[in-house]
Amino acid sequence: MSNLNKKWIVASILWICILGSAWSQTPSLTSDTLTLSLQEAENIFLTKNYLLLAQKYNINIAEANIRQSKLWANPNFFVESNFYNPQTGKFFQYGKNSAADIAASQYNKGSITLQLQQLIYTAGKRSKLVLLAESNKNLQSLAFEDLLRNLRYQLHSSYASLYFDMQSYTLLRNEEKQQKSLVNVMQQLLSKGGISAYEVTRLEAELRSIQSDILNLQGRISDEETTLRTFLAQKDIVFIKPTEVVPSVITLPQLKTVMDSALTNRPDVSLSQEQVNNAHQSLVYEKARRTPDLVAGLTFDKYASAFMNYTGLSVAMDLPVFNRNQGNIQVAQLQLESAKKSVESQQITVQNEVMNAYEKFVQINQLNEEIPATYRESLKNISAEATKNYNQRTINLLDYLDKIRTYKQASLKLIDLQNTVFQSQQYLNFVTNTKVF
Repeated sequence: MSNLNKKWIVASILWICILGSAWSQTPSLTSDTLTLSLQEAENIFLTKNYLLLAQKYNINIAEANIRQSKLWANPNFFVESNFYNPQTGKFFQYGKNSAADIAASQYNKGSITLQLQQLIYTAGKRSKLVLLAESNKNLQSLAFEDLLRNLRYQLHSSYASLYFDMQSYTLLRNEEKQQKSLVNVMQQLLSKGGISAYEVTRLEAELRSIQSDILNLQGRISDEETTLRTFLAQKDIVFIKPTEVVPSVITLPQLKTVMDSALTNRPDVSLSQEQVNNAHQSLVYEKARRTPDLVAGLTFDKYASAFMNYTGLSVAMDLPVFNRNQGNIQVAQLQLESAKKSVESQQITVQNEVMNAYEKFVQINQLNEEIPATYRESLKNISAEATKNYNQRTINLLDYLDKIRTYKQASLKLIDLQNTVFQSQQYLNFVTNTKVF
């Protein structure tokens, strides 16, 4: 076969490969595919995520504790009746005493004692306990907001990672298809003595490299799918297909504005401040417990007292001689000091996180803006041009492989850059708890 005929055959088959690569799309979606925008995914997340639902129950528990702390102690009712009368040797003697027994002060029947007591909290313990319970509820509410902030960020991050990994997957699949077709053509030429075995082996090695990249990417996509299904509480095995993710293009606020927003809006900062209030309320309550509570009561004794139908008023309290709640007060004081230090630590943590997120976004955004649109367009033609030139033998095998790898790596880097820009925007939203982007 003449060299001209060989080149014509190779050219025809390779152009079919190129056109097939251009027409190829992402793998066909099955009926169990769930296509969601980021907003749709977040709506499902807010209503179905089990961690959020569990934390809401903690808020309800705290509200129930508030209701419980407002309740008074139940009164105590005491009844004592005659069981055995040693004077008569009889049990349970009820009824009326005779006039002769009463005259002789012999009360052999109907002896009964009634007592009603009520615990009375002193030093405003009940109202202080209510304030402490309300603070506990505030802590649970802020914990819910902070959990929501963390989970929402993880949802956005996982969603975007899946979207951009699927873009990379589509690109690599197209490259794999084109490379497979090229290898098949070259194997046919090898069998006819048109090219060397070395060229086919090098092309096959490049194909295996692409397939290895696809396998690694499939593993990442599988992990991201698992994460999203967990976030969205999907019990059925469905493939979640994200729609387009586009980084926002806005003017970045000044660092001071972003910093102030974080210190004002982040629930973990408010949580640390509420912990100070909670520790203060606990200290106030423990100090109130130094004052003993009162037990007030009424007593009615029909026959067993100095005279018939005795009615008495009683008041009882513990004498704070030994136990004045010293240990619990000291614990509460130390917890208050610890909470104050935690506020300072949390504010420093937030400031450093915001500065880090701000600097990272500025750097990655600057890199992204420096890439001209012409570069992106010219990159798309590298693979097709390289295959065309290799077919026409205007470039050798090494040049062809170098161009193919350059196209693959540069295209994947562009996809990764878009992901990094979006992720840095979401992280800045996360550390400020503000929709900056």
